[in-house]
Amino acid sequence: MGADKNTDSAVSLPASARADWADLRVFLHVAETGSISAAARSLQLSQPTVSQRLRDLEVRLNTQLVARGPQGVVLTEAGARIRDHVAVMQRSASAIDRLLREFDEKPEGRVKIAVPDGIGSFWIAPRIPALQRVHPGVTLSIDGGFWSDSTLRDEIDISIQYDTRGFGEQVVEPLATVHYAPFAAASYLKLYGVPKSQAELATHRTVHHSAVQLQKETWDPKAEAVRTLSAYNVETNCSATLLMSVMAGAGIAFLPTCAASFIPNLVMLSEAPAASPKLYLVYDAAVARTTRAKSVLTWLQDIFAPASNPWFADEFVHPREFSMHSGAGTMTFEPPE
Repeated sequence: MGADKNTDSAVSLPASARADWADLRVFLHVAETGSISAAARSLQLSQPTVSQRLRDLEVRLNTQLVARGPQGVVLTEAGARIRDHVAVMQRSASAIDRLLREFDEKPEGRVKIAVPDGIGSFWIAPRIPALQRVHPGVTLSIDGGFWSDSTLRDEIDISIQYDTRGFGEQVVEPLATVHYAPFAAASYLKLYGVPKSQAELATHRTVHHSAVQLQKETWDPKAEAVRTLSAYNVETNCSATLLMSVMAGAGIAFLPTCAASFIPNLVMLSEAPAASPKLYLVYDAAVARTTRAKSVLTWLQDIFAPASNPWFADEFVHPREFSMHSGAGTMTFEPPE
């Protein structure tokens, strides 16, 4: 009954309400990638959000646009015809955006960034004052990947990603190599001892981040087995929860080695990294021509530069050597007793 009601109401809507551009854009990404998950990645939305917006569009248009199957989605005849029109709309919208950017030389204004929550919270956020001192007129909107319906996800200017699939003609530049390794707080190791092997590590209390799944080819097979097969005691999709849990002594977790540069009393439990995925800077070429966005791009490149941040270099540097390099600062966090 609910579906019939929605369909009837969709038929009575005016054309402007039935063809919402935001939903048409979602449909175009699904049509071009052939996959809900791939479209979600390119749009920086969650899969449920993409699926819901596609269903909403089909209900409003009273037309099935795609057929869903185990291998992805296939366009219906109506979907294929609509796709061609939406593609023209997208090209026109992009052309207008590029044209406007070419005339935008203002040093002030808003720049919107999408970034993984851990990188955004623990690395980028503490360095915002340095940007503000040099460019006081620049305002940042930072989307950390939560709340997929947030308006911060509209019109992202710059994206920092582990996954570079589905970005089309956007500029994709390597920004950093993030080395992951098993870490524990000194307080945890004092209570439970230091694991003497990877097999023994898997028997310890562990803290697991459910989103660590990209660039699996960079993971050492034995370390990946420990990470995925251990009976973790804490699971989360939030980097702040993961890190604070480890700092408080909740268990062992695979963390970026850069964490040891600003958090005291973290102990790396291996001599080599378990994985070394690449972090990429993604943006439209027109973005780089605007003064305010250019300032933010330069700032981002600076704060990830391996010359002053050795933990982001392609070649692994063990945390015990961080103090030998300039730029290693300590940010004090005191976990609860």
